[in-house]
Amino acid sequence: MLEKFPDAPLRRDETGLTGAQWSIAVPMSGVRDVAKAFGSAGFFLESITALDFEDTFELVYHFNCYEPKSRLAARVLCGHDQVPPSICDIFRGAAWLEREVHDFFGISFSGNSDMRPLLLPEDADYHPLRKTFGKVSAYHKREEIYG
Repeated sequence: MLEKFPDAPLRRDETGLTGAQWSIAVPMSGVRDVAKAFGSAGFFLESITALDFEDTFELVYHFNCYEPKSRLAARVLCGHDQVPPSICDIFRGAAWLEREVHDFFGISFSGNSDMRPLLLPEDADYHPLRKTFGKVSAYHKREEIYG
């Protein structure tokens, strides 16, 4: 199935610390294609989260299936001012996961018509997992961490 994405850097996660066996870098324009490919291959969407770097967000989609050692992380760079496409029409559960990412990081998803707060109060005007929330001394660019 990964042969459908010949230009996407695929790397094996040797550490196993994340539980993902493979990690694939996906451009934002390819998120929906990747989601459709994994959905048709029998994978389910396990989670969506984000990492906040000084210069960008990194969205992380975890896909899994019921085969051993099949967990895969799709990593998508998303600028602080960009709006990634929603995959809630491909994986219905993604609607809630995208709302959670919106709550905590302030990332909106185009195509998700329900961006109401999921866990935070309705009147919350903050995103607690952003590095700009409160005092953070370890706010780095992505390259400084990953090289």
